[in-house]
Amino acid sequence: MLLLVSPAVAKQVTLRLPLQPGEPEEIAVVIFDDEHVSAADVKRWILLDEHGEYSTPIALVYADCRTSDAPKLEQEIVRARQTVAELDPNNYPPELSAVVMYLNNLQSLWLWMGEQELEFLKTGKGPDNEYEGTELERCQLHPETLDREQACHDVSYTWHNCALRIMEAKLGSYPKEQWKAFLDTYGIQERIESTIDD
Repeated sequence: MLLLVSPAVAKQVTLRLPLQPGEPEEIAVVIFDDEHVSAADVKRWILLDEHGEYSTPIALVYADCRTSDAPKLEQEIVRARQTVAELDPNNYPPELSAVVMYLNNLQSLWLWMGEQELEFLKTGKGPDNEYEGTELERCQLHPETLDREQACHDVSYTWHNCALRIMEAKLGSYPKEQWKAFLDTYGIQERIESTIDD
């Protein structure tokens, strides 16, 4: 007599997780087996998604350059430093190393840019012309030769966008293949939904 034994049914859990703080534009719908990975880990890991919280800058640009904005920017820079510290590959599964390092490099760049803009806000000094061994000569500014409004515009927009273009080209794009391989390895299915009405 042949006895058929049905395999144990995996315990699938579905979570809807916001990818950004506040009013998120996108929600990750994730399905996983909670006998293999915990919901707490999935909630933490999903923030590494290409559209997640770690893919957006913490420190904001203060386009009107009021010195009264310096304390607020300083607080954002403290948070940005904490974010960079959190993005340590040792805090994540090894399959996420490339993703974590990419996001760490991106957040480090944004942190440096925020620090440069804070220095300008406080002292009027122009941003540095080099970051992590990359020359930013073509982005160079001399804000001390300009009136405050023009210098503010040049630092907040012209220099900011120039430095960002050069450095993002050097960093490359988000490692999608490694992210997908990680999800497959841990049996996590992910679907991104928009919260914005069409």
